[in-house]
Amino acid sequence: MAQENYISIKTFCEHHGVQESFVLSMQEFELLRVDHVEEEAFIPMEELPILEKMVRLHRELDINPEGIQAVYHLLEQVQNLQQEVVALRRKLDRLG
Repeated sequence: MAQENYISIKTFCEHHGVQESFVLSMQEFELLRVDHVEEEAFIPMEELPILEKMVRLHRELDINPEGIQAVYHLLEQVQNLQQEVVALRRKLDRLG
């Protein structure tokens, strides 16, 4: 595991002022990938934007982990629908 591609959960939590249990609960809900090396847990850098969004939902809207899971899945559905609309518009443009 290349260190520059990961951030430790401990460092993330200290910087963002959240409990490690919050990050681990996001992993339990399968919203986040956490890798373990020896006894320390690390978050891949590409997961940071997702985790930061979850922290904002938790803090600013006081949404619990279960609610974050529901919101996350709804946002994924919206994104998939938007991609489908774009693809259908391209098809229409080619046909018309």
